[in-house]
Amino acid sequence: MKKLLNIALLSLLLINCKGNAEPLGIEEKKINVEIGVDSVIKNKKNIKVEENFYVSNYWSFYKISESTITGTSKKTKLEITNKFKNLKVEIDSKTFKIKNLCSYEYYKSDKTPIKYYENTNAVKLYESIFLKNGIKLGKTLSVYQPLYPEKSCEIPWDEFLIIDNTLVVVYDDYLVFFKKENISNSKDCFSNTKITNLPISKEVIDGNKTWNQLDCNIANLSTKDYLRLPDINAVKVFIVGNFNFDDFTYTLVTLKDKKIITKRNIGFAENSENGNNITSITEFEIDKNYEFHQITKIKKGSSFKISKTEKFKIDENGLIVK
Repeated sequence: MKKLLNIALLSLLLINCKGNAEPLGIEEKKINVEIGVDSVIKNKKNIKVEENFYVSNYWSFYKISESTITGTSKKTKLEITNKFKNLKVEIDSKTFKIKNLCSYEYYKSDKTPIKYYENTNAVKLYESIFLKNGIKLGKTLSVYQPLYPEKSCEIPWDEFLIIDNTLVVVYDDYLVFFKKENISNSKDCFSNTKITNLPISKEVIDGNKTWNQLDCNIANLSTKDYLRLPDINAVKVFIVGNFNFDDFTYTLVTLKDKKIITKRNIGFAENSENGNNITSITEFEIDKNYEFHQITKIKKGSSFKISKTEKFKIDENGLIVK
């Protein structure tokens, strides 16, 4: 890709450049090359194998640049968008792959912008284009190239960059951007959380062995304690528990198509103004018909008296129906 960029920029750079490029004052970092063949490693300098790679391996089309690089594009933005919009790129620890198109083993090198673009004017040009598209060039960029050139993919996939968590290729004088797919942590919760069957009594809720602890997030609640109830058609139902000494909060969360439909506290304790005494408690149970029974008790003297009762269900859309 760099050769193509340099050819495209040649006429532009000759106008602004005289002699050697101006120094940027950036100390070039060592090249980190991730490869899986020892014989090649022996002939490379400054090679460092990267032990940890991406949690998500998949990248999807995001957008194309707002403007061309040198004004020499022959295709429309719509034509370029249609060419790339359905492509999904997979990058694991050693292989680049576009399903049903091509794949190759790659090596990765981290370079400064001046080392890669070879001219300060080119750096400024690309930095400006990146900024217009919400991408920061930064002090280093990652260059991916085929480990075996004869097994490369066709242009523009013979070389690509990753800059500011964005995969970048050049096609017909445009920059084409791909973003890493966001694999929601809730997906892990869906697949790994044990479903607790109905009915759910107070004894079940208070039981230590009932709650599952997973390293994931549901509805941005900062706790790992979950009860997953049976699904209601396409609706997934969670009760998220937050336990802090004598305080507690139970939050009902319903999800449909990975979107939060309902988020409501259904069990909690309220303290007095000085925080020393609990003044009211709201408890709940769920019967075998999926009906929630909620009871609020207020402290009167040395005991708690029932002040409010409520019953509700969750409909097929994840909404609460009284």
